Amino acid sequence: MLLTISNATKRYGEFIALHPIQLKIEDEIFGIIGNNGAGKSTLLKMIVGLLASGKGKVRLGDLDVRESPEEVKSLIGYLPESPLLYPKLTPEELLRYVAEIRGLNDASDEIEHWLNFFGLAEKRNALLGDLSFGMKKKISISSAFLGSPPLLILDEPFNGLDVATMEGLSKMIVARHQAGTTVLISSHLMNYIDRLCHRVVILKKGKVVGKGRPADLKKEALEDDFHQCFLHYMNQDIKQDL
Repeated sequence: MLLTISNATKRYGEFIALHPIQLKIEDEIFGIIGNNGAGKSTLLKMIVGLLASGKGKVRLGDLDVRESPEEVKSLIGYLPESPLLYPKLTPEELLRYVAEIRGLNDASDEIEHWLNFFGLAEKRNALLGDLSFGMKKKISISSAFLGSPPLLILDEPFNGLDVATMEGLSKMIVARHQAGTTVLISSHLMNYIDRLCHRVVILKKGKVVGKGRPADLKKEALEDDFHQCFLHYMNQDIKQDL
């Protein structure tokens, strides 16, 4: 699935949350990283269609996000940074609701898979409002993966998960990519960005300060550790023609 971002920008009054950005992402695991307020979530919400770009275009395949919002959303599995779930539904009810929205005829087996994958089978009938943050996060991730959408957008997917679950999720992300899914990840956990992503864009105050393969970015920064590499780029000014 080809995602094309052409000079997309976002402004709130005089404040520019995202300066013109151009990206082409296809058949890869792509990382979007930066400090808080760098414009990461803004960019992801523009791709999903939750925010309209001020200028420029965002296209998924042949579809323009602004002109064909419903068709675009049907192709995306989206995990927001702070998911909001219906507190009076159970995990199983929520996943069945998402499956119905996606038009899945019979998602029973897949729902069972995710409940078991995340160890939530015993909580299938508990109210979401009574579950811990980590459990809610697992349900949110399951709903994003449900139906195997061709584009996955994961905003801080590892936040709130235990170590074993983070490792399991990272393997699932790789497996989905190998099955043909394009994956976008935003995370502050640089070790996972380094391990999983084929390419990365680094944002600072809404501007691109680095873009490329993690290995190449580390080489340019003269750092072996990607965490230190990231800090190097945070001290750089915006570059041209990235």
